[in-house]
Amino acid sequence: MSFGKFKDDKTTGSIAPAGNSRASVTGAGSDALLGIGSKISGKISFEGAAEISGEVEGEVHAKGRLTVGETARVKARIEGVEIIVKGLVEGDIIASKRLALVKPARVSGNISSASISIEEGVLFEGSCQMIQAVNTTQRTVSGVAKKEDTPGTTGSES
Repeated sequence: MSFGKFKDDKTTGSIAPAGNSRASVTGAGSDALLGIGSKISGKISFEGAAEISGEVEGEVHAKGRLTVGETARVKARIEGVEIIVKGLVEGDIIASKRLALVKPARVSGNISSASISIEEGVLFEGSCQMIQAVNTTQRTVSGVAKKEDTPGTTGSES
């Protein structure tokens, strides 16, 4: 079982369990792996890129790229920016930028994203909804958020 960092184990606070698996207790923004044989029930959040190859039940939130590996068994609502599914997912998936269902993925649930790709050979059962990409930048005037000018207006305030 592995849970944590998978690039190297030279970071502060890392622990190396027996075998080839690596685990880390280092903080936000690091790459993470929930390896084969791992099981988690509840809410799980990833700050950076992450891969799930084990079993998850509950909710998954990812701020970086999330990969659901071929050996993964996920019964959860998944929310993230960029999500790649290769394993089994039972539950809704919401990706704010991109969702890719890659063979041999099996998805049972509703999917929503600004960009969706479903490879031939994927089993998908549910509904699909295209959403607008989330734009996190805002134009501000004197520190106060201002909506972009609408067509036909000058943008000046009187």
